[in-house]
Amino acid sequence: RQIDPVNNADGGAPGGNIRQGFLFRTDRGLAFVDVPGGTATSSTAVVGSGAATSLSFSPGRIDPANIAFLSSRKPLAGHFTYMGNSLFVIANHFNSKGGDDPLFGRFQPPTLFSEVQRLLQAAVVQGFVASLMAADPDANIVVLGDLNDFHFSAPLTTLKSGGLVALMETLPIAERYSYVYDGNSQPLDHILVNTT
Repeated sequence: RQIDPVNNADGGAPGGNIRQGFLFRTDRGLAFVDVPGGTATSSTAVVGSGAATSLSFSPGRIDPANIAFLSSRKPLAGHFTYMGNSLFVIANHFNSKGGDDPLFGRFQPPTLFSEVQRLLQAAVVQGFVASLMAADPDANIVVLGDLNDFHFSAPLTTLKSGGLVALMETLPIAERYSYVYDGNSQPLDHILVNTT
């Protein structure tokens, strides 16, 4: 499942139109809860409460008009069921680190110009997670994707402040990476889950 973006509104190469999507298997009890109506410019919302908690659109974008997502990919929320339980998944592709000072460059400490936007994006996603947890404290929530940042960064700290656990941090230190750039192993892709 995915939502076509507005042409050239989500950053990246002109006409590239990167977007989040859900690829999933249905042969092991996982099912997608389709709620039509989600568009590139409409925002999904949490509706209902308790076991009846759902999304107004599934798949649906989270606050696509928010300045946090200006010229950047918008988060995509989806409602799944697995063995009779609801599962809410939020797929992300946060703002690129392009333009930041190199970590080991001549300017120390480096200026992370792009982090400002990722902090805003993390705050929006964390707010959506909080609304899911307020509606159903027992909700199963997964926040994942290319967050373009380290597991110890301020944007990841923002996400974790709402009760999410970064699965990257459960790995041995030598295995905490998802990408190798210029010979440096880095964790840019993450999966966070709530602790219910």
